[in-house]
Amino acid sequence: MKPKTAFLSEVAIIRPILIFLLVFYHAFAIYSEAWAPIKGYPEVLAYWWLDKLSYAFMLEMFVFISGYVFGFQVRTKGNEKLNAKNLLWGKFKRLMVPCMVFSLLYILLFGHIAQPVQKTLYGLLNGVGHMWFLPMLFWCFVGVWVIEKLRLKAKWIIPVLVLCSVCSFLPLPLRMGTAMYYMLFFYLGYIIEKEDISLDRFYTLKHCIILIIAFCILFPTLTLLREKICSLNGVDNQLVTKIAIVSLSSLMKIIYSSIGLAMLFIIIGYKEKNRKTPLSQWIIKIGNLCFGVYLLQQFILRGLYNYTNLPRILGCYWLPWVGFVVALAGSIIITELLIKTKVGKFLIG
Repeated sequence: MKPKTAFLSEVAIIRPILIFLLVFYHAFAIYSEAWAPIKGYPEVLAYWWLDKLSYAFMLEMFVFISGYVFGFQVRTKGNEKLNAKNLLWGKFKRLMVPCMVFSLLYILLFGHIAQPVQKTLYGLLNGVGHMWFLPMLFWCFVGVWVIEKLRLKAKWIIPVLVLCSVCSFLPLPLRMGTAMYYMLFFYLGYIIEKEDISLDRFYTLKHCIILIIAFCILFPTLTLLREKICSLNGVDNQLVTKIAIVSLSSLMKIIYSSIGLAMLFIIIGYKEKNRKTPLSQWIIKIGNLCFGVYLLQQFILRGLYNYTNLPRILGCYWLPWVGFVVALAGSIIITELLIKTKVGKFLIG
């Protein structure tokens, strides 16, 4: 059992890795159809694969780590962390307020300012651009609160969450449908830490190698299969066929993202188990800036790609690399400056 003052060093290391992957994914998103391609740019297959790889388990791990940290807080600080007022209002301030503020900024900079007021208001709550992640994560906290209040056991709730994840295509409002997919990962992280489940026996070189091999096989195989079955979506217009296709696609994503998540977590756990020196302070510092980097990096990339001459000057091969470096460095610097102010610390601190 970890002592109550335990420092989650694994989380401190994983956070910067995830931010690196996030910025990389958005920098190369013009090649994977996640963002609209730049006019005149050819398809670059290597960049398509790099972008798919950076996204493979990145968001699932983000959500898993959020649940993991929350489980640690509940275990070490007691049930006051599950108090409805403290939890729901606290997470609303932490997630939904920045979501609304930065969504409004996103609309003003990149959206349609003249759109109907009700559409703008809904967008602020729903999350515009990359802010969709924040209301989704808010619902994950609400989901765990409901599970705990109903005293539902993990052995029953996990299969239900797997089914919810597969059926996350349901068109629910305010990102609740998306939360259905990610709730599985959030709850797994939460229950591991809350119940203090020891994973030490998995922190071995053997398990690291097995998971690396499994991911290297399953990720490309299932990615290509997903592309193939998704291309069939418009062939048969029957509702049952469409549901089967999106459900199967979700299931394959769950499989390889879970393997990738476990791979990274076990590798970091193995390295930490055998660590001889203290964790570098710069890693901890970068990890503490992750929320601000997440919020700011897409603004920088959109600005560079859509409102400068860089795409023409750099060309299709150099643009994403330069965009990645500028967005990562720029968002870190801006976050550092913002958290020194009262408003900035409240929003992204």
